[in-house]
Amino acid sequence: MSINNTHNSTENLTEEDHNSPNHPLFLHQNDHPGLILISKKLTGSDNYGSWKRSMMIALNAKNKLKIVTGELAEPETNSRTRALWERNNDMIISWILNTITDQISNSLNFVNTASELWKELQEQYSQLDGHRIYQLSNKIAQLKQNQCSIEVYYHTLKGYWDEIDAIEAPYTCTCVFTVKMEN
Repeated sequence: MSINNTHNSTENLTEEDHNSPNHPLFLHQNDHPGLILISKKLTGSDNYGSWKRSMMIALNAKNKLKIVTGELAEPETNSRTRALWERNNDMIISWILNTITDQISNSLNFVNTASELWKELQEQYSQLDGHRIYQLSNKIAQLKQNQCSIEVYYHTLKGYWDEIDAIEAPYTCTCVFTVKMEN
């Protein structure tokens, strides 16, 4: 039996394919604004890195990450897919706000696009990465096995290491090195 895989990639999809489950604007019948994509709530800079990673995985699984990152651009006002894009955008905003504490989400209720919301959260919490790296380094230095099993101890330690690895540096190096060779 042969399966037709002509629509496996969103790169081949057109506006008319928005009914395909592979299209980022497709909404499943079980998708609704009250859906909780992840159980972890964003509480602030202390858990932003792990929250962001969990949300990216969940949004990618829902095929909505391109909308959040802005890779799937907002259509023009007169576009045939404008209403569908707005519906998806509002759904994603709801999903993100559902995973943020009330103290944080109350100030974000009037952000218009999921992409703007995502950028706002990144600007607000990723700039504290240096502080978070310091916190994690202290946790690693103070971590003791105590009464927990070696597996729990190891996974706790590895979780700290993984979070440090995943934290995005707010600045990129633009250094230029020149080498002067002497004869």
